[in-house]
Amino acid sequence: MVNIQKVSNQILNDALYNTLLFEIKEKLSLQDITPVMVENLLREEPSLLTEYKEINRQSELSSIQVKELVINKNDTYKIIKIKKEINQNIQILKNLENFETDSKNSAYPIWIGSVGVMVIFMAHNVIALFSELYSTHSLLVYGSFALILFFTYFGYIKIKKNHDSQHQLFKKIYVTTQRMIKDGLKASNFTHDEVYEK
Repeated sequence: MVNIQKVSNQILNDALYNTLLFEIKEKLSLQDITPVMVENLLREEPSLLTEYKEINRQSELSSIQVKELVINKNDTYKIIKIKKEINQNIQILKNLENFETDSKNSAYPIWIGSVGVMVIFMAHNVIALFSELYSTHSLLVYGSFALILFFTYFGYIKIKKNHDSQHQLFKKIYVTTQRMIKDGLKASNFTHDEVYEK
């Protein structure tokens, strides 16, 4: 849920997005581009928005650019209920934003594998330096290494499943909230400026 106008201004004016700006200039074959040109290209090529979100994620910035909706005195019960649900969903989405992408391209195997290898390495050094277990109880030593590998793999599977379930929850709430915002804008329950950050 990004505000295309805000995204285009950030791409044009913020050095954080220079690589994306160069890519856009290359696609348009122009050096002097306007925010409207960037907005149109962002609408035509969703991969550029995905890249923008990835830059934000790596920089620990939010790509959920929706403000908390203010409840007015003249709002009907139905509009108040919709605004409260959108506000609640936006907070949930901001909390789950790290799970926006699935776990296929995550670094979980590297992180968890590194921990398992480091534990084996430390255990090996302690055993080799301070005991004779390799010569007296080698099966026990290698069995403990296998056990460490098993728990490492089990930990990876558990973390991956958790990520995947959180990703599914994020997608579900994202689609629902996006539809609610679209319907609310169409019904004039709130304005674009009330919803999206500038």
